[in-house]
Amino acid sequence: MQVRETHPATSATLVASGCVWHHASVVRIRDFLSLVYDRLPPHLPEALRDHRWRVRFSMLQVYFAGPAVHYEVWVQRKYRRIEIGLHFEGEREENERWARALGERVLENQARLGPDVELEEWTASWMRLHETRPLAGELKEPLADEIAERLAAFISVLEPMLEKERAAMVG
Repeated sequence: MQVRETHPATSATLVASGCVWHHASVVRIRDFLSLVYDRLPPHLPEALRDHRWRVRFSMLQVYFAGPAVHYEVWVQRKYRRIEIGLHFEGEREENERWARALGERVLENQARLGPDVELEEWTASWMRLHETRPLAGELKEPLADEIAERLAAFISVLEPMLEKERAAMVG
């Protein structure tokens, strides 16, 4: 069930399951991430609107084939930053295969997504292609719009590459 709430002090509208406004138009992290997701679909090509998503702790995850490979928005309020990226959190060998496939196109990905996008081994087995940006203000609607648009750029650029790689693995 979706709930549409309008905050009387700001006339801003928040559409998400159970979101609650706090401190005028500032929202909790989980509510902010739900708002980011609500704003995401219009920025995606029609072919990429069929996916699954979840909010876990301070992370929004969007995935197509399974949750081990997902796009993520991670709000790190303590460090005043937001990460946007593509995460590979499956088995080490599979993650390395994904990283190699993207590594071969690193210059193309940076040309399309920007020079701050990095491909890195994050843990002993997990990989990610991501960018981190400062969280300069509060978690408000304009920032949710900006983050949704940026997440859509990651998905629009990278998911077609992943789809081709998945097809090559099967075929």
